[in-house]
Parts: sequence; C-alpha cells; structure tokens
Amino acid sequence: MSFNIAACVILYNPNIEDLQNITSYLPKISKLYVYDNSATKLESSFINENEKINYFWDGENHGISIRLNQASRLAIYEGYDKLLTMDQDSSFLEENIEKYFRDIENFKDSENVANFGLEYNKEAICCDSNEIIFEEVDHLITSCSVINLNLFEKIGGFDENLFIDGVDIDYCYAAMKNGYKNIQFKNNYFKHSLGEPVRRASIVSFYLIKKNRIVHSNLRVYYMYRNILYLEKKYSTIFPEITKKLVKNYIHHIKRSIRYSENIITAYKYILKANRDFKNHKMGKIQL
Repeated sequence: MSFNIAACVILYNPNIEDLQNITSYLPKISKLYVYDNSATKLESSFINENEKINYFWDGENHGISIRLNQASRLAIYEGYDKLLTMDQDSSFLEENIEKYFRDIENFKDSENVANFGLEYNKEAICCDSNEIIFEEVDHLITSCSVINLNLFEKIGGFDENLFIDGVDIDYCYAAMKNGYKNIQFKNNYFKHSLGEPVRRASIVSFYLIKKNRIVHSNLRVYYMYRNILYLEKKYSTIFPEITKKLVKNYIHHIKRSIRYSENIITAYKYILKANRDFKNHKMGKIQL
C-alpha cells in the first residue's frame, strides 16, 4: 500500500546503509526530496535514476532549517498536504510505516495537528497492535515527523536562525503558540539512534576512568549552547515551564560533552563563542 504523501531526507556524507534506509519508506510515498549538504555530489543510480526522487545538491552545507523550508514549500507547490521528514540514519519496518500513515489518515481533529511523530528505538521493533494510542507532546524530533503542510505558513516555517539543533523544537513550540498540536503515537516505532557511545575518560576522574558516553563534538556543543539561549529568550515567557525543562536538559548534555571532550580548552572556546555570537545576534551557520 502506498500513500499520497511527500517526504524529504537531508544527507550529509551518507554511507551505503544511509541510502538503504531510504528503501524502507520510498515504496510507501509518492515523492521524495533528497537534499544533500555534502561537499561532493552523490553519484548513485538509485538516487539519480528513480522517478520518485528529486535530488538537490549545490556543494554547500545549508544545515537543517533551510532545507526543511525548501522541501516544505516545494511539496506545497506540487500539491501535497503532508511531508514526512527523515534523518539519513532512520528507517522503518513495513508494517510500522503503513500503520503510521493509516493512523494519521484516521486521526480525528487532524486539521489542528501541526506534527505527527512516533517513538524511536535503536532496534527495529514490530508494531503488533491495531489500536491507536497517542499523546499530545510539546515537541517531536525531526526524523519521522509528518508535517501538516496546510498549517506550515501559518506557523511560520522553520526558523533559519538555528541552522542545526533545536530546529524541530522551535517548530513545535511555534505550532503550540499558534494553537496547534504535536501528536506522538505511543505504540508504533521507527529505527533511530541519537548517537553512538564512545569510551572515554573525563576531567572529573582526572582522565583515569573510561566510561561509555554519548558525547557531542565541540562544534555541535556550540550550536546546542547558542541555540538554547535563543530558544530560551524566544519562548520563556510563553511556555515558562517547558522551556525551563528544555534548558535544563540541554545544559546537562552540554556539560557532559565538555567533561568528556578530547580537548576541554577548545570546548570552552566554542562555548564562549556561542555566548558571544548569541549576544551579537550572529545566528545561522557558525562564522569561524
């Protein structure tokens, strides 16, 4: 079964497995927009010769928000009212994506839902229930979200000040600000990982005790810190409680990445730059 829905995936130096992930949802959609942020154009007959796929590459890394806006507006222009947004490392089991799209089609009050999403897991988990269990949430991750394109311009699109990190959170908060919902189905899953752990020692143990930790790069920490300052300023008076919780969670991950950084001095330099750039309104892609 296929559905009249468009999808987009943003690539960055993809490997063979990343391209194979596309095959888990391509048969179920009508159109796929592939935006490649890599420096080198992808030479793939699978991508370039499939009539369902439109491939876009210009040799520049435009981040996430710009690409999502491009995909959303192109899908609207081509007559679609829903857009599935995928990360390159995410995939589905066939029965899970079919249930997902059916549940969206049958969802009551769907005209007031800005985003639908699923729970994710590192492993593929088969959905063995036809029951629809859902929860209204404050945000969903970009991967596997289905955007209601009828509300896209009313919400304001994706905030291009963010480049990467927090892009999905901002869109969901903007949706709630405009009176719309973010819905997550609780008994259905897709395969996705938020990063692979590294075995590394931290400054806390004087670099003597190694532990398995998910650690972000110094560049990612820059975006995390600068963008959480931006989101806090943008939403703290509108959604004080959830923004406070969001900031606390971000700071926890930032501190852990700094503690386990391979170069803690460089890590703090990126933090200082993030703070300085935020205060000087330097958003978007980092200016080195």
